[in-house]
Amino acid sequence: MILLIIFLLVLLADQYTKLIVQQDMIVGQTIPVIHKIFHFTYVQNSGGAFGILRGKTNLFIIISIIVILFIIYFMFKEEKKDYFVKTVFSFILGGAISNLIDRMRLGYVVDFIDFQVWPVFNIADSAISIGMVLLFIRLFFKKER
Repeated sequence: MILLIIFLLVLLADQYTKLIVQQDMIVGQTIPVIHKIFHFTYVQNSGGAFGILRGKTNLFIIISIIVILFIIYFMFKEEKKDYFVKTVFSFILGGAISNLIDRMRLGYVVDFIDFQVWPVFNIADSAISIGMVLLFIRLFFKKER
């Protein structure tokens, strides 16, 4: 049940914040929260991470669906009760599905979190990134039994 809650929190928080940005901002608009450090900036990203392969929406839709299916398969197939990994996958799954919704519905992903020294991103990107970092930490530092 906790896995479903994490997944839904990531998905709903991301979709809700993107909706607010789309309703209250125009593309390219930036609102400083902490001047020159943290802004809300509305960007429509038709590419992948860091805007790579701009305009390849169909490619990213296919890749996203494959990754999502793999994660779902792993979560249900995993016989060991490794709840840490399943929890991490819940974060990644919520983010991947939320960005997939944007790509399929809009043809781009809505990004808005802007630290001025890094490409603009969103909550889904954060959940995916945090999930991937935790997954790699787990894989590389898991004690052999």
